[in-house]
Amino acid sequence: MKLAVLDLGTNVFNMLLAAFSEKGCEYIKEFKCAAKLGAGGLASGNISEGAFETASLAMERILAEIEKAGGADKIVPYATSAVRDAQNGTDFVKYMYSKFGVEIEVIPGEREAELIFKGIMKSLPHQLHKEMACNGETMLMLDIGGGSNELIISDGKQILWKRSFPIGMARMREKFQYKEPIGAEVIREFEEYCTEVMEPLWREIEKYRPSVFVGSSGSFDTFKDLMFGCDAPKVPSMILPSADLLELHNMLLASTPEQRLAMPGMSPIRVDYIVLASVFTQMILRRIPYRIIYQSDYSLKEGGMAELYEKWLNGNI
Repeated sequence: MKLAVLDLGTNVFNMLLAAFSEKGCEYIKEFKCAAKLGAGGLASGNISEGAFETASLAMERILAEIEKAGGADKIVPYATSAVRDAQNGTDFVKYMYSKFGVEIEVIPGEREAELIFKGIMKSLPHQLHKEMACNGETMLMLDIGGGSNELIISDGKQILWKRSFPIGMARMREKFQYKEPIGAEVIREFEEYCTEVMEPLWREIEKYRPSVFVGSSGSFDTFKDLMFGCDAPKVPSMILPSADLLELHNMLLASTPEQRLAMPGMSPIRVDYIVLASVFTQMILRRIPYRIIYQSDYSLKEGGMAELYEKWLNGNI
């Protein structure tokens, strides 16, 4: 059986196509493209007419890629923050079904965090799990999105705490209008706002004291590509040296969009949001007693695929 999972995010649509067999779940193709679903509508609480069009074009491209790879027996699309928070989110779901025949599942933030956790867990090395078990450690997982950010605390086996915060980078870029390079006053206001919103997280950090930090997909893929470029190994997860990450952060702070576009490894779809993503990441890192930082290639779509494969094995698909 071939199955495609779609992660319909606020800024980017992601697709993962896989083949199921008794031997395992084999990834066949990945594809991502800008959808700009939240463009011009996050503040108003509606998906704009223009966003309907850009999202529709993104879906056309994704479905074409699936067909080029031989098609799929089942397509499972998950919609996240932009759709679940929009007053016309139901209209968007109906529109996409009428145009493409795909039934989109709009998932709450807690469910999104759960799928992200399952994806990240598939990527981390066994050695890390052993170390955490031996040392009684916990980890903090972070997925930075366009509409929301998901944070999960785990002992390496199960979720101890999870939360979705509506402070994704597209939403924050729309809220904090600023010229670039970004100024110190904007950073201060942004951090103060996020600090207040994330008060529940700070309490859990004091409780669990996570020593492992994992950044999931998206912005962290771009951090990795900017830091290592073509020298980055093709592995599901890798260590990001904290000193190098901080050096990259300082470089991003001083950059303009044009300068970032010229940086080797920069993803064009993240040029407008990567600076705030870096500020957000460093703000979190200052709050936790981490000993190591990991970047994970896997996120919601891999978590969704793992869950669906388990259902297939049990005869529930």
